[in-house]
Amino acid sequence: MKLKHLILGLLTIVIFSCDNSGKYKPNGLRQISQNELLENAEKRLSYNYDNVVYKNENGVKISLDSVKKLNLEEWTADSYVNVDNELKELILRRVTENDKEFQKKLVAIYGKETYTEETIGPVIQVEIDCDNIQSILTEVHSLDQDMRQNGSAGNPNIDRENLVTVVSLIEKCGMPTLNEVSQEQMSAIWLVFQHADNYHRKKYLPLLKKSAQNGDLRKNQMALMEDRILMMDGKPQIYGSQISEDRENGGWKIYDLQNPKTVDKRRAEIGMQPLSEYVKQWDIEFKVEQAEK
Repeated sequence: MKLKHLILGLLTIVIFSCDNSGKYKPNGLRQISQNELLENAEKRLSYNYDNVVYKNENGVKISLDSVKKLNLEEWTADSYVNVDNELKELILRRVTENDKEFQKKLVAIYGKETYTEETIGPVIQVEIDCDNIQSILTEVHSLDQDMRQNGSAGNPNIDRENLVTVVSLIEKCGMPTLNEVSQEQMSAIWLVFQHADNYHRKKYLPLLKKSAQNGDLRKNQMALMEDRILMMDGKPQIYGSQISEDRENGGWKIYDLQNPKTVDKRRAEIGMQPLSEYVKQWDIEFKVEQAEK
């Protein structure tokens, strides 16, 4: 991403529709409203900043070099578009408390995955030899795990290729069972969807849960997947498996959790250890007293 676009994106993410009484207002332009900004965020719509003019609240033009030097925590901008909805002017001003609250709403929206088959593109299935699914899944498992050694995040291109392979295998050959493949090879299927986008996780979750009910996948694997789906949708998780960055205090924290007082009961039902033990690996303390029933 170009530096210019990065800076402008950061500036406009805290835009707030406010009353600029007595301040400069561009003639013939319309200020983007708060509701419109939220709707655009939900749809992942953006504007072209190439020909935007920057001004202060008095209408004085500001150079891009000056904009780059601004502290993004102290400054924001009101956006104005023409009749064709093209972004023409950004009016810079000091951040208010309302801006900060609105920023939280926008960040929450952008934190959600809104992928659909239309936005990410359909999986173009490849040829699969159904008599060779063991070796195919062994290779998939190796590709997934080898690139994640030593805490590496992985390669999205490889994740996508693995997704194409596994989706093609399932659609052509059906979901394998432990009568046909090993536990590791079966887990390769779960790993691929766990590391895929939320659209495909949701699409294949019922099939994966059915495999877990039949004993071909583990129930705790489904717990991790359900928690990840909820987190990516911006909703509280069920089992406490998902950990997020603690930006306020540093380190890590448990992502938002449903009914914390009964989480250990839910975890025990699917063979998971108490949450307080699980989160120690991130130096997190979970001290919520658990209900007996």
